[in-house]
Amino acid sequence: MENDEREDLNLNEIWRACRKIQATIFRYGFNLRADFVQHDPKCTGLISDSLFISVLGKYKNIVGLSDFELCEVTDYFRLRDGRVAYQQFCKVVCQEPTSTNKKDLVTGLEWNDPMHINVIARPEDRRRLCLLLIKISQCINLPLLPYFQDYEIVSQNVGVVTIAHFSRVLHFMKIPISDDDFLLLLKRYMKDSFTVNYVAFVKHIQNILDYLKENNLLGDDMLIIKDFPGRLVDLEFSELPTVSGTRMAVKAFPDLCNHPKENKDVCDLIFCIQNYIFKRRVRVKEFLECFDHLNTGTITKNQFERALDNMGVHKHLTQREMNLLISRYIDPIDSNRVIWRPFQDEIDRVFTVKHLEKTPLLEVQSPPDYIKFMPRDGALDWDQAEEGMRNYCEEALQRIQIRIRNRRLHLHPFFRNYDKLNCGHVNCNQANQVFLTNGILLSNNELNALLARYGNELGFNYTKFLEHADPAEYALPKLKPHPEALKADCPAISKDSGNNYSEEYIIKLLSNIKRQAITRSINIIDFLQDYDRHREGDILEIDFKRGLSNARINLTPEEATAICNIFRSPKRACCMLYRDFCHALDEVFIEIETSMGDKQVTAVPLIHLANLDCFECFLNFEERTLCSQALMKLARKPDEISNLKQVFQDFDRENCGTIRRNQLLRALTVREMHNMVSSRELDAVCKCFGAQRGLQLEFNYRDFLNTLDILFRTGQVKRNY
Repeated sequence: MENDEREDLNLNEIWRACRKIQATIFRYGFNLRADFVQHDPKCTGLISDSLFISVLGKYKNIVGLSDFELCEVTDYFRLRDGRVAYQQFCKVVCQEPTSTNKKDLVTGLEWNDPMHINVIARPEDRRRLCLLLIKISQCINLPLLPYFQDYEIVSQNVGVVTIAHFSRVLHFMKIPISDDDFLLLLKRYMKDSFTVNYVAFVKHIQNILDYLKENNLLGDDMLIIKDFPGRLVDLEFSELPTVSGTRMAVKAFPDLCNHPKENKDVCDLIFCIQNYIFKRRVRVKEFLECFDHLNTGTITKNQFERALDNMGVHKHLTQREMNLLISRYIDPIDSNRVIWRPFQDEIDRVFTVKHLEKTPLLEVQSPPDYIKFMPRDGALDWDQAEEGMRNYCEEALQRIQIRIRNRRLHLHPFFRNYDKLNCGHVNCNQANQVFLTNGILLSNNELNALLARYGNELGFNYTKFLEHADPAEYALPKLKPHPEALKADCPAISKDSGNNYSEEYIIKLLSNIKRQAITRSINIIDFLQDYDRHREGDILEIDFKRGLSNARINLTPEEATAICNIFRSPKRACCMLYRDFCHALDEVFIEIETSMGDKQVTAVPLIHLANLDCFECFLNFEERTLCSQALMKLARKPDEISNLKQVFQDFDRENCGTIRRNQLLRALTVREMHNMVSSRELDAVCKCFGAQRGLQLEFNYRDFLNTLDILFRTGQVKRNY
């Protein structure tokens, strides 16, 4: 049989050359297929050897192909008759669309497979991985994607994060994963030997959640129903501790206290007492324990009523409600006595959970949402109001909004003049007087509808009314400052402050500021609110820049000007809305679906993890390839074999986790590992694990040793080289 010349070719070199051509096509978007078709009028998919070399040679300098690589690619796609199959070549290098109009916010320098995963050969490992992903999908209550995107926007790693950051996100989200399970995840989603493909990981988690919801396999508690064929043996969720004495369960629905009821049940009474106790910070135990001299846990009914009266609760309860409350905690042995300790435990849940030391990972919300958003007594349930009253109220609001917009009215000072205690309420006559003073004429039906919607036991809630009547801003006249005063107080505003900034630029700028603030544990509003002496919500531009400088937020003059133009106050041209700026740094609202009905719940991540990488550590495609090859070579001798950590710690006198490049080379030489990598590969490894310390770039040896250990334990080492 005749020998084929392609058997002697190095497939790694050919694939490397094809990947370089792919990267160039992605960056510059030229159509290589059209150049070949011009020389093939019959569309046979074949052209001569010389034409193929000439067409591909035009882009040789752009791609960075050597003559040897060009000849190797030509020989690989050459047929026996001497012609070259350019159609097969284009399928390899042009399999992705060249249009970049809909590219992601952060893109790389070459084509990357966003769903890149590694193959797991053993069936038992695949089954264990599936069970692990199902466990993770049940544990998370917040979306994982924003925690990874903050890292990606700054470090520009194209859908991947480092192993350390991946571990930090899982730990921050309180996902219970053992070391073996974490290694199994890395074995599945590791990319380029030192990064993790979080896009595929998050997509698989979302697919599992969608499948469980579509097939009704999730209960109301976001747990898999008992009829599910699979078993999750080692997954345990923490439960709330039971109440000592008797076992009682209060089933609180989210919409139970949307409005006060005339005939309240026991749950309504408990919630109202919790609201009263939380606002006044009352210790329930001190009022009840004094009647129980023998420490039996029970007191008489009269003593229970006296204790509630001392707390100030009894005057808000009718006799029917008091009897209903007593019947809940009646002693089953003696009907004339009340068990007061379960009552204390239920009321104190508004502050904390009993036996919290037994569940240290339990997150306590104080107060709960049903207490935080509980309306006041006397307020009307607007969702169940009559249609005629709702129409009158909407017409009145529209008329008031038009009046405020046309006459530039500012109603807030008029209400504040009547609100001496600053409680946000005025009585109904005072509200009507404010409307008449500003020329807002309303009919009796419209006025009654407004009072019914915004009225409660304290009077007319003008704070909520102004949010609906003028939600954007109060209609103050936009005064232009005097030119001399503007020149003296703040720098002149450029003509292009029309702020045609792209969304990508604004997000990157805010992410950079957020990264610096979180890394240094800085609360920016503490440095800005001191300049707001009258608490008006805006400060001068020069004070705004001075506050950012005092907070050690490093920005270029162009970036500082852009931030000022974005958050400039519409009322005063030389002032900044610093509160909106601080809210924008922490504002990551994401709509997610819950399993209870079709309601949308807004999830707010508390704080995002800091990105400790620097811009000098960004690797392009060629550098990532070199770094991946070098790590797979060095992974043959991890720390448990070479004991590199001891040598690194000898150089790290300050125990900060970083050393210099020459110290890294000396450590590898001591362990006889310097001959395993070339100088270019060593440079790529130093750049990959670089950390900015002072004015120089040092080597993070802790992450380096951790990566080598993971590669060795997952078997991703280069055995023959």
